[in-house]
Amino acid sequence: MIEIQKYFDPQFEVVERKGIGHPDTLADGISESISRALSKTYLDEFGQILHHNVDKVLIIAGKSNPEFGGGDILVPPSIVVGGRATKTRTKPINEVLKKAVADFLYQTINLKDFKIEPRAEAGAPELRSLIGRGANDTSIGVGFAPLNSVEKLVLNLEKEIKGVRGVGEDIKIMAVRIRTILKIIVAAAMVSRYINSREEYEEAKFKVMERISQRVDADICVNCADSGDNIYLTVTGTSIEMVDDGATGRGNRGNGLITPMRPMTMEAIAGKNPVSHVGKIYNIVAEKAAREIAEIEDVKEAYATLVSKIGSPLNQPLLRGIRIHGDLELNSSLESKINCIIDYWLESTNELVEEFVKGKLTIY
Repeated sequence: MIEIQKYFDPQFEVVERKGIGHPDTLADGISESISRALSKTYLDEFGQILHHNVDKVLIIAGKSNPEFGGGDILVPPSIVVGGRATKTRTKPINEVLKKAVADFLYQTINLKDFKIEPRAEAGAPELRSLIGRGANDTSIGVGFAPLNSVEKLVLNLEKEIKGVRGVGEDIKIMAVRIRTILKIIVAAAMVSRYINSREEYEEAKFKVMERISQRVDADICVNCADSGDNIYLTVTGTSIEMVDDGATGRGNRGNGLITPMRPMTMEAIAGKNPVSHVGKIYNIVAEKAAREIAEIEDVKEAYATLVSKIGSPLNQPLLRGIRIHGDLELNSSLESKINCIIDYWLESTNELVEEFVKGKLTIY
């Protein structure tokens, strides 16, 4: 299905990003880290990636006592790993899971003490049999391109904010545009050992606002819930130490953003196996196809939707739908170009596997 609509600029939009240290993003990262570790183990032991879906990670926040200049973790957070994973020959599954979780957290945030509770079990035989043979779920994948100016801004602001001394990895950005007026709300976890007083805390907040103001003219609020002694001060720079829990699939979509004004799927991408789980593969394929279609002359925006049928080959989706915004008409030439692009990416799913396993694809 291919349809063309006139482009229109909406009067308002909402764009959100949960930074790399946000609990939900950490859960995504843990899920994907486990999937990569399992995939490598399976390749080493069996020569192929076996069935696994570890997209059910739950982070349960701990307790902490942040103080200006320091503080302590009183109760470490817990990471519960659910999902399905085929047993290996030489390494216990729990060993692979625990190492993947620890490696990811050590590399991503300043948290040294945490509990890991692996609860993954083997998947159903009928689903294990679909690996390499067909889609092992009936799922939706969506993608759109290009990102507009607000979306690009939100995607890139995290790096700017993190550059302020004292700001941790847990950064959440919400942008609301109402006609030409832009409002930006930021939650930035401050790291207590770098903040020695309330004055330094307020200075760090001001510098965050300053960094954003240098990029865009907007109404900006940083750590808006601060009141009296209740401020967003943390020991580790992430709210999983005390404030907030996290779960896989509750955060950013495959393009790194949460864009409720655009088509989105509720499918969790991270942690699903990269060989046959279309909930992962189709979201990446749809985004890549949309980007390429958006480069066609006179195409202002492109939207791609792919729906799988469990058991069917990955290159034969139940629906391949394309919506284009722009001043153009659908003709045989345009239809041929679009179908060639979709065909190419649907036939390239095997090549994507290596990119997934090596962590080359941004999926959250």
